[in-house]
Amino acid sequence: MNELIEKVENLKEVLDNTKEVKEINEINELIMQDEELLKLIKKYQETEDPKLKEKIINNDLFMQYKHSETELNLLIMKINSELKKINDKGKCGL
Repeated sequence: MNELIEKVENLKEVLDNTKEVKEINEINELIMQDEELLKLIKKYQETEDPKLKEKIINNDLFMQYKHSETELNLLIMKINSELKKINDKGKCGL
């Protein structure tokens, strides 16, 4: 069991050091420092004003975040695909 925990921790460390995770973390930090964008987001959550949504969507940081989010989701899909292959190979031995 300890071996499994160690392998999971190693995997988490490897994932934390991927380009995709580093990039989304950096952009998230920049967003958290952008008071204007944060105010727009908060105001939109309260009002659901389509004009505010448009401003948010057209914000450069937001667009970068969405791009990074897509890249991270693609990485997750690749990982899931590889895990499925491993799982399917394991079933053949039963």
